[in-house]
Amino acid sequence: MKRSIPMDSVLGVIFALGGAAILQQALNLHPLPGMSVGPGLFPSIVGGAMGLLGVVLAVQGWLVPDDPEDEAPPLVTWFAAGIVASLIALIFATPVLGFLVAGTIFAFVVVMISKGGWLAALIFSPIATGAVYFLFTLVLRVSLPRGLLG
Repeated sequence: MKRSIPMDSVLGVIFALGGAAILQQALNLHPLPGMSVGPGLFPSIVGGAMGLLGVVLAVQGWLVPDDPEDEAPPLVTWFAAGIVASLIALIFATPVLGFLVAGTIFAFVVVMISKGGWLAALIFSPIATGAVYFLFTLVLRVSLPRGLLG
């Protein structure tokens, strides 16, 4: 019986190559004088993780045979489309509204899309956004858009 190349292996190789490319570019970013953390830290972590997990996915896809009876869920769902639309809105809204306002709205929308309750969304959104803001501005010393609060 002829075995075809599993789709997980193909996607794993693509992710591993993409991660390697991101890591290669991130390692070329040098830190600014006086900064303990350079601009390449986060892309290096992401690229390394993508490369490593892509290799794991490729190997797993090759070793674990596909069960033809398993029906995969649809790739595009309303949940996935809502998250992507929210991310796109966040990208365009952040320079205008600022990170704190846009991030809080984004976190609220994601909690609501995830079928969380209003109370959970109202509590989680400002706390999560504030934690991310604190991490970037005080720990990593990265400026974030101020927007309306500027």
